[in-house]
Amino acid sequence: MIKSLFKKTFNIHEGEMRIALLMQLYIFLLITVLLLIKPSVSALFLSHLGSEKLPYAYLLVALVAVLSSMLYNWLVERFSIKIVAIASVLIFSGFFLFLSYIIYAGIENNALLYFYYLSISLFGVLLTSQFWVIANLVFDLREAKRLFSFIGAGAIAGGIFGGYLTTFLADNFGNAVVALVATVFLLLTLPLILWVWHLRIDRLNKYIKHDRKAGKHQNFLSSYALIFRSKHLINIAAIVGLSVIVAKLVDYQFSDFSHQAYRDSDELASFFGFWFSSFNIVSLLIQLFLTNRLLERFGVSTNLIFLPMALAIGSIIFMLVPELWVLILLKGIDTSFKQSVNKSAFELSILPVSYEIKKQAKPFIDVVVDSIATGLAGILLILVIEKMNLDARSITMITLSFLFVWFILIYRLRNSYFDAFRTNIRKLVSGDDDKIEENTGSLKTSIKTIFKYGRESEIIKLLNHFEPEHTEIYSKQVIGLLDHQSDRVKAAAIHTLYGKKGKKLKTKMIGLIEHSKDDEVVYEAMEYILAQRDTDQEQIFRKYLDHKSDYIKNAALLSLSRAARYNSALAGIYNLDKRISDQIKEFTDYEAEQRKEEIAALLLSIGYFGKEKYYSFIDKYLNGSDPFLVKYAIKAAGLSRYEPFITKLVKLMHLKMYREDIVNALMRYGESIVTRLYQLDQDELIDSEVRGEIPRVIEKFKSKRAIVTVLNLLESKDVLLRKNASESLKKIKDPKQKIKVNKSKLSNLIFNECMYFKDSLTAVYSLSENREEKTKETLLAREVLTGHLQRQIDHSLETIFNLLGLKYAESDMDMALEGVKKNDDESRINAVEFLSNMLDSDLKDELLPLLEYHFLEDREVNLDFKIMNEPELFSLLFKRRGVISKKLILKLLLTYKDLRPFKEAVKPLLNHKNPDIKRLAKQVFDKSSDLTTGL
Repeated sequence: MIKSLFKKTFNIHEGEMRIALLMQLYIFLLITVLLLIKPSVSALFLSHLGSEKLPYAYLLVALVAVLSSMLYNWLVERFSIKIVAIASVLIFSGFFLFLSYIIYAGIENNALLYFYYLSISLFGVLLTSQFWVIANLVFDLREAKRLFSFIGAGAIAGGIFGGYLTTFLADNFGNAVVALVATVFLLLTLPLILWVWHLRIDRLNKYIKHDRKAGKHQNFLSSYALIFRSKHLINIAAIVGLSVIVAKLVDYQFSDFSHQAYRDSDELASFFGFWFSSFNIVSLLIQLFLTNRLLERFGVSTNLIFLPMALAIGSIIFMLVPELWVLILLKGIDTSFKQSVNKSAFELSILPVSYEIKKQAKPFIDVVVDSIATGLAGILLILVIEKMNLDARSITMITLSFLFVWFILIYRLRNSYFDAFRTNIRKLVSGDDDKIEENTGSLKTSIKTIFKYGRESEIIKLLNHFEPEHTEIYSKQVIGLLDHQSDRVKAAAIHTLYGKKGKKLKTKMIGLIEHSKDDEVVYEAMEYILAQRDTDQEQIFRKYLDHKSDYIKNAALLSLSRAARYNSALAGIYNLDKRISDQIKEFTDYEAEQRKEEIAALLLSIGYFGKEKYYSFIDKYLNGSDPFLVKYAIKAAGLSRYEPFITKLVKLMHLKMYREDIVNALMRYGESIVTRLYQLDQDELIDSEVRGEIPRVIEKFKSKRAIVTVLNLLESKDVLLRKNASESLKKIKDPKQKIKVNKSKLSNLIFNECMYFKDSLTAVYSLSENREEKTKETLLAREVLTGHLQRQIDHSLETIFNLLGLKYAESDMDMALEGVKKNDDESRINAVEFLSNMLDSDLKDELLPLLEYHFLEDREVNLDFKIMNEPELFSLLFKRRGVISKKLILKLLLTYKDLRPFKEAVKPLLNHKNPDIKRLAKQVFDKSSDLTTGL
């Protein structure tokens, strides 16, 4: 009971309790040692040397830290972090044991005081840095996000305990005993390191060895070079440096005012111990009750702002009231926020960096950058403050100027933090860390070369993308294509040349009409002749409509039909109605003898002519089996703009080979078709796969009406249609400007899709638990339904990310989706963490638990859903799901022996508009009624 409450309170998942407590105890002991030694050493230093020597100590810390870092890097290249950590503990234990002796013996030596001031400064940054490197290795991103605040509470508790223990021991036994106790506590961390390694890190040996191998392959660049190759690490290092300078300025003022108030070293140590512990109590309260909530709500970069903001407010207060109590407040702010919110956020900010780089870069930042910043603070205090004899207010003004730069760096860090995740996700998705993007900017084959040597498909594709200015520039080459061996190339070239005039070209076209045996070439050539303003249409039609050549006669009839659409007088002059009627009769009576090309030309003629009485001929071939004629019937239906053809065209879209032609045909109906297509979805008369293509037609109009309709389709019951609608919405928008969609509307659509996602998860989970029926037929039907729901989960996921792409950067959301879908936990964890920092809090709260539950199998995420019984579940799905879901559920029910529990759920479907659903629902209902009657 207590364990369960503890895990729930601190968000600790199953199997994490022991390792979390061990890591918490580890950092607790380190900080306890720091708070035992630091007040004692600081008090001795100030009592014997005075606060005016602090700046020189800061400079020595910087120098020694650089040298120590060089040694440290040499060690971590040759030994594991485990060996280096153990060695560090043993070395500092020896230092502190000797410190106890010299204090006890009363050896007052300035060199020793400087040595121990340097030692405790290095201890504070080096061993805590080692701890967080190990913590980054022990926990993945998601675990770190949840557990770092809990583990960090151990550091703060160590600060409280160590500070108060220092006060007690210093008052009653003196600083010698304080140093001895610190030595014992530090040695207790050794078994903890070994235990942590055994529980977690030994399992990662393969990963570590791989990292080592990769590192050596890169010649192990220096830590300095590693940091300056990464914008993110540069920002982190700069923030650390600034925070240290500000902290030292505050510490200098605090130490100076404190020393003036307490001259005795034991009294000063007791004063420091009391306040350091008090500061840590505040820090612990923040850590336990605020840090996790702030991280979840605002993300990493925003949480980094709280410390400099609080320091800025405290500094302004000190300028108005330059008293010790204000400095205690300032020091308290620095200590409390730095060890709680700021510490957790900072450690999370470096998580996207790879372990091998982190292993070198983090100690460099924590030790060298920290110490160099300490040295710079010393120089500042010596050269600027002491030499110029500046007062406390002037120091505070300098502090405020550094705080201003700190704010700018946090803003820069936010961008680099996201970039680090982007890089990580791209690498993980590509599956190759060392992959270098290939140069895709190779020179394309010149247009002239394509015209001369290109394949038929290449030439036609190029001509289809020609603009009028291109035709003018390359007219010679295009005219040359009129002698190409391919009739398709000839037809495309003629179509491209419609706007090009010239007697020679016109003569060439007449020659093609007279001698070509290809219907399309003849038709295009005739259209070219008719397009010339100096051409007498009537003369052309009179010459060719009754020509002995079927190729020419069919082309003339097609051209006449096209011209007569907007010129009814032409239709009357040449009796177009009778010509089409006669040709239909001839083709019907002697269908087997007709060339497909002639039938295709007649279909287009009927489409252009626009007389409803001939549309049965188009309808006949729409239902035909010959793909060539079906395609021309589709084009003819589009040309006719006959409303009843719309449903038939949409139904044909289940065949991929016709989709592009159908979209083009439906486009000919104009924008008014948008409303009709929307109604087709509402009626649920068409299968899901076909309805899913509706948005792809609507998107072509790229109008306000199209946008509104696509947005309405995003509320459809059909999940595939919603997915395609979200993709269409992305295509409609202007790439230079975000689509003008109401933000609240967009958010509501995302929330609704999250609800569908959750419903699908509930359904799959419930179906896996409800397995009372054991027949083979039932199990197979249940498996089919479950597979369908799993696909709906995938569709919902894509819909959500498509909509997020409209609200945020589309490339970021596409990349995050790839990371989530990749079958790799590290990639998914990086993607989820990236979203956690990118999304607004309400969207984050709604979406991330779903992703963690489904993709990371985190069953301890609270989704507030329960296992539903099947009548309740199926009733819910009948209301919220589309045609296929309803059919699959009804087919599953027909395999059950007892259908009485489902009778009420099925009853509303008896009047459904879709005949298949209506039929299946009646079968289920009748079967349940028979059982009731039998009783």
